[in-house]
Amino acid sequence: MPIVIRHTREDGTLIDGSEKGDGVYEVLRGLRCGWRWMPSIGRIGLRSSRFKAAKRYEIEQAARALRAAGHDVQVDIDDATLPATGFAEQEAERTQRADQRADCYADYASNAAARSEAAYARYRQSADHWPLGQPLISDSARAAHRRMMGAHDTSVAEHDKAEYWAGRQRAAQAHQGHREALPTVLRRIERLERQRRRLVRWLEGQYRWSDDDGGPALLRCGGEIYRKVAPAPADAARWTADLIQLDGELGYWHEVVADKQKAGQKVWSKDDFSVGDFVKRHGTWFEVIRVNNKSVTVPWMIGGVTRGIYTVADARRQFPQDKKVSTDTVPYDKVEGRASAQEIREAIARTETKNRYFKPGH
Repeated sequence: MPIVIRHTREDGTLIDGSEKGDGVYEVLRGLRCGWRWMPSIGRIGLRSSRFKAAKRYEIEQAARALRAAGHDVQVDIDDATLPATGFAEQEAERTQRADQRADCYADYASNAAARSEAAYARYRQSADHWPLGQPLISDSARAAHRRMMGAHDTSVAEHDKAEYWAGRQRAAQAHQGHREALPTVLRRIERLERQRRRLVRWLEGQYRWSDDDGGPALLRCGGEIYRKVAPAPADAARWTADLIQLDGELGYWHEVVADKQKAGQKVWSKDDFSVGDFVKRHGTWFEVIRVNNKSVTVPWMIGGVTRGIYTVADARRQFPQDKKVSTDTVPYDKVEGRASAQEIREAIARTETKNRYFKPGH
């Protein structure tokens, strides 16, 4: 029976025709590229391959390795068929799995803590009846001492396990909150939009060198002729499916941003800032030197560490040897707040007035 490496967007990349002990898993595990046993479905699969186009390099690498090990291997890839579930359902499934992991890790932590307490109770029971300075003069005494210290070591080891699983539980519980944090979502949308523009360019065709001077050339560069070539049908079908899925994902995350804006969270942009305003980052107000499409330019931020307000004048006084003020940028998705120059001047005046009448010890 041949080994079939099968990929669909709905199920991901899975191995069909493998049985326990046939050596397939050992070969794939040795490749160290994401193949693993999936107990929930009882099959070997490629990690993070669901709802995506096939990872063709990893699949071909696995096929070569299995053939070299003497297996009859077939590859079946369907990149054009869209998954039956939309991105919202996929995200709900991901959240459900995170909740299940959190519950599982909580059980692991609870069991490890119970074993730690039981082992410590055994240790205290022996230690409380062990006289101080008692010499180990017999085999039974030495064996009892080993059992006592073994219980102590078991208690410490199980306590460490409980702490580890508790940390995994907290991470699983915080998964969705981190995933849907507004700055994270904004950066994800920007990345997905770059991918979408790239897919659109690929579907429109790519410029290729041509040695045929007949007909109009779409692009001439250095005497060379380039014409736009349509993608192969298989590539076009795969990229079209990628584009449809990408549009669904972008729509979902745009809705998340809209919901957060309705809840009162601010999405900053260049329209919110002018030169001379102040932007808050890492708890410090930095003067805005320039407003860009994706960020604002501020004085070198390391100079404003431990300062509440950091202006261009402060930067010049702090680094008089520099001919120009060194700068940093603050992306809009990392902005913590905005204040006008007038508001900052009023804050400085209030601080100076407070310090003028402040006396040590009062």
